[in-house]
Amino acid sequence: METVFAGSIEVAVLRNGREVDRVTRPLRRTSIGPVVRYKRQLWRVQNNSINVSGIPLTENEDGPTAPDSTDVDAAATRNPPKDNSTRDVASVDDEQTLVVEASCDDRLLVDAGPGTGKTHTACLKVAALITRDDIPPSRIWMISFTRTAVHEIRARLAALLPAPSDASSVRIATLDSLAWTIHSGFSKDAVLTGSYDDNIKVTLAKIRENSEMQEEFEKIRHVVIDEAQDIVGVRAELVLAIIDAVSSDCGVTVFADQAQAIYGFTEDERVLQSGVRLLEELEDREFKSISLTEIHRTDSPGLLRIFRDVRRKVLETDVPALARGAQIRSEIEQLADASLGHPTKLDFAALHANALVLMRQRSEVLITSSFNQNTSHRLRMSGLPVRVMPWPAVLFWDYCERRISMDRFEALWNDRIPATSDISSASAWQLLFETAGESATVADLHRLRSILGRSNPPAAFTSPDYGDTGPIVGTIHASKGREAEEVFLYLPPLPEEGDEYTDADEEVRVMFVGATRARSKLSVGASSGRRFGNIEGRFWKKLRGNALQVEIGRIYDLDAGGLVGRSTFRTAQAARAAQQVLLKQPIRTDLHAKQQREIGWDFALETADDVRIGALSKKVTADMRQIAGECESWPPPNYLPHIRSIGLRSIVVRPDDSMLDQLHEPWRTSGFVFAPMLVGICMTKLQG
Repeated sequence: METVFAGSIEVAVLRNGREVDRVTRPLRRTSIGPVVRYKRQLWRVQNNSINVSGIPLTENEDGPTAPDSTDVDAAATRNPPKDNSTRDVASVDDEQTLVVEASCDDRLLVDAGPGTGKTHTACLKVAALITRDDIPPSRIWMISFTRTAVHEIRARLAALLPAPSDASSVRIATLDSLAWTIHSGFSKDAVLTGSYDDNIKVTLAKIRENSEMQEEFEKIRHVVIDEAQDIVGVRAELVLAIIDAVSSDCGVTVFADQAQAIYGFTEDERVLQSGVRLLEELEDREFKSISLTEIHRTDSPGLLRIFRDVRRKVLETDVPALARGAQIRSEIEQLADASLGHPTKLDFAALHANALVLMRQRSEVLITSSFNQNTSHRLRMSGLPVRVMPWPAVLFWDYCERRISMDRFEALWNDRIPATSDISSASAWQLLFETAGESATVADLHRLRSILGRSNPPAAFTSPDYGDTGPIVGTIHASKGREAEEVFLYLPPLPEEGDEYTDADEEVRVMFVGATRARSKLSVGASSGRRFGNIEGRFWKKLRGNALQVEIGRIYDLDAGGLVGRSTFRTAQAARAAQQVLLKQPIRTDLHAKQQREIGWDFALETADDVRIGALSKKVTADMRQIAGECESWPPPNYLPHIRSIGLRSIVVRPDDSMLDQLHEPWRTSGFVFAPMLVGICMTKLQG
């Protein structure tokens, strides 16, 4: 009998009569009854469950067949029951083993300095919970501090599990993303607006007040929390609320390092994060303490001294911070492998493709990047848009149906995506199915848009860095938890007594974090440390005369309306031509923006030969006016040169977004738009 797909079904996965997982899989109706695929094998569905204690079905040309009794007996001989009390710990030191082999309901506070294998241990812990303790992956939560860490953790976990697909079932998310997930999971009409902190406050209130939500939290079997030393304020309150909401037999593993607590002040050195601090609160709770001390990241004698000896001095808070900072800076410089000149003299073309270039402030990153604009490199810092990879927009920009079949998807892929793509069509379809699948062969693009259009779309659809190739240039904050064979570190000036914008203790820790990203070689230089003006994160600086430096490329500087909107382009044909310019040449250094009357005096984004490819948002126009006001110069700048695009990304508009009414067709219906990855420090002039 021919196999027939019949939509999807949620099934309980049973082992020895106990539910160990719950998954949604495509349902296949066959001659021997309904079956689903789980961990790359076929299983018969009975009473909405599958029993993986037995023998999987055999798949033949005529369809699946059940094993006979001799198959079962032979399988039992070949595959005796596993002894879950033992495991291979060859790649794990004794301290890590204590964490990994702790009971699934233990509550641990793990002190883990840099290079001690914190991420490795956390992933091994989760793998053990799944494979040893039979905890369903969906009942495990991992809270990470950055989107970059989410990417890495999921990849590492997939490599550790017998069924890599289980890694996608573990809920791995940043706190901001988790806040959305918790909130939207209990309200189909959920809409979070305002700042991230405001959104977290909304979610926090729901956790405390919603009894249905509390019941869901009681189903969680283990929570892993990373970088706990940096979780403060309302985010700390959210984590504590989660810990209080889970059942008493739910395990919690918290990783932290006080020597790496660098989020008291932001990268821009302006916003103090105050209020509740998670580690201080956890000290009052019954958590068992474990320390990881063996350094695995490096065997360089100089780096080992930084990782161990300098760390001890960082934690000696009885020594005044200013004196301690000077001493620690001197030691880092002495123990480094090489000295660096001025940041703008660094030649990216001479660097290894995976080298890390680290600085304290975003402005320093962008200035250094601009001096190497003709050399491919990647950026890593806050304030940039989340980069949804370009392939969804390339595929779907003119696709106006709500659903897409797998055959149609593959045809579009073969026609539009180059063979050199970093992702295969099979992997891309699997992502669609897991995110918005209606069945094994049909995906709902409205559902996909609802998810990708969020401020925190799933990490699997995004890039951890802004750019595609070359060394990574970023802030120390944004590279927290990352490492590289070779690191080029530019240390900021030491703070001075009475500096209201700088916490001297924190600056000591910032230096330490930057110096411990290296595995083999550390080169150290000094940055100017000069400060810029700041308007909601956008940096600017007035120079001599009427000269002005201002940043372009922040999160809200470009939207779908500016790229294919009716206020930017009179016709759909003009918008389509502009989109094709971007698609054909996504990397370019010839862009500028100038105010145009016909688009309401907003800034039209143009190429060197004045071909319009979009318009900057009204936020840019408003910020230019505010900057001019603070400089006591009017009117504001009307021309912004030296804007670059370092690649292509997708902008995805949710089906319920009012922005759609402003767009030309087909984008009004499809919701997928190409966008340049804008970066720029515009040297312009104040007109007054």
